[in-house]
Amino acid sequence: MAAPRRPRAATEEKKQRLLDATEEIMLEDGYAAVSSRRVAAAVGINAPLLHYYFPTIDDLFVAVLLRRSGRIVERMAEALASDEPLRAWWELASDPRGTALMVEMLAAANHRPVLKAEVGEIARDVRAMQVERLESLLAEYGVDRDEFPPVLVAATVQGLAFSAVQDLAAGYDTNPEDAIKAMVRFIDRLEAKRAAARR
Repeated sequence: MAAPRRPRAATEEKKQRLLDATEEIMLEDGYAAVSSRRVAAAVGINAPLLHYYFPTIDDLFVAVLLRRSGRIVERMAEALASDEPLRAWWELASDPRGTALMVEMLAAANHRPVLKAEVGEIARDVRAMQVERLESLLAEYGVDRDEFPPVLVAATVQGLAFSAVQDLAAGYDTNPEDAIKAMVRFIDRLEAKRAAARR
């Protein structure tokens, strides 16, 4: 049996440009603005050619999600293995561009079952990674894992980052800056406590 052919560099480059264009459209005008015609025009190709690379718009959305989530998983692993895991995790989780894109992905997933399934799998895998690392990490921060189980801490960090950054970007009057500052102060204390204990 012949080995599968690797995609040509030009083909891969064109796919990446299409994914970049899709992300930009989602960030500027929301997921509902993504269409074959608009994405193709942004890259300078005919709309039918888009479907050579991505047969359906669902395929395009899933490809955007998988590319983005691949980076997120790598960066999350690096954050959790860093010298200051909670700080690195918080900085990653509160990235405005990533949060804005995820808001659009979640909105699209509400109407696209294939995308919803992919989002669910990625969320499960990332949460499992976070919880597994927190199993040992919480003790290093002096946090009682019976009182504050890893799954609670993981959901709190992710949830607060997501809602605060989303509210900040949307201009909602919910005092997201105060929540962010309070979380940063809390992380500062925990990181200092962990560093002192490791000396």
